[in-house]
Amino acid sequence: MNSVYLGLISGTSADGVDACAVSFDEHHQPQQHGALTLAYDPELRQTIFTVQERNMSLHELGQLDTRIGEYFASAAIQLMRTLSIDSASIVAIGSHGQTLLHRPDCSYPYSLQLGNPSLIAERTQTTTVAHFRQKDIAAGGQGAPLVPAFHHAWLGHLHNTALLNLGGIANLSLWDQASPPTLEGFDSGPANSLIDAWCSRHLQQAYDNDGQWARRGQIDTALLARLLKHEYFHQRPPKSTHIDQFSIQWLDEVLASAARVNPQDVAATLVELTAVSVQQALQQSSVTVERVIACGGGCRNSLMMERIARRLGEVKLEVCDSYGISADWVEAVAFAWLAQQTLGKRIGNVPSVTGARHGCILGGIFYP
Repeated sequence: MNSVYLGLISGTSADGVDACAVSFDEHHQPQQHGALTLAYDPELRQTIFTVQERNMSLHELGQLDTRIGEYFASAAIQLMRTLSIDSASIVAIGSHGQTLLHRPDCSYPYSLQLGNPSLIAERTQTTTVAHFRQKDIAAGGQGAPLVPAFHHAWLGHLHNTALLNLGGIANLSLWDQASPPTLEGFDSGPANSLIDAWCSRHLQQAYDNDGQWARRGQIDTALLARLLKHEYFHQRPPKSTHIDQFSIQWLDEVLASAARVNPQDVAATLVELTAVSVQQALQQSSVTVERVIACGGGCRNSLMMERIARRLGEVKLEVCDSYGISADWVEAVAFAWLAQQTLGKRIGNVPSVTGARHGCILGGIFYP
């Protein structure tokens, strides 16, 4: 294996650290060598989700940064051992970190990711690139989504295409067949995070396996209409969001103003919310697409995929597995690619996506 990079990320579902080993050819096409997920301890996952409610002290925040960093380093080390490679075989690690807060539109904009990259570099003895969002925000951008640059480098030969990531939050990358292409990307709204939180409350399970519980419910059209009144759905891109805007507390507030809805019906309605918000996002875009290629954990929820496909109509819905990367690892591969871009002093953001004033070399480099 030559020129191997590791990508590390824990997404908005905060279920653990995804680690992927990958190399890229001169056309940016990835070759995946191996991957794994190191699950978070349930108590740590709960801490991440409740950090705002708890009014966490600076001391606790510092400890959490170190604790998450240890998880990220352990995921990288476990993957290296599984593949029987050492740090000398790895060019660099690209670590997204764990997002706690994302506030690109406040008076002093910021995006906060934990997972101490100095600790990752030290534990793994591998150069680590991290803090990707901050430079884009400094240049006036949203700091997210950053993955459209990789999505287009990987699949740009497919014209009039959208790549849909169904993580905790759903996001889209879209491009046409023009030369140069029009490239857009933004978060469309909630995907797994809100459904997972509802499932955790009512089933004491981390998620609704394959959408089986929600499938037995009925979509409540009145509730769906109230959910779609969230101001985020009516904002124009560039835009990005985080799970705190679509939290279980927000859902409770909406439910409190309505007639009682059966929990299973709420679950079915939340799946439909994802499908409708994806449909509306595609309609808002200036790019008309012929196919949507899906990745992320939501691909493994057959009900969610069915509802999205129905909303897309004649637009073809596929899963990215047939394009060289498993749907579970696309985001980790993207940050490995962004690390390669940074070390090569190449631009990693897309100003038309994030709203930044110019293209930027992203991230900071942390040496072992």
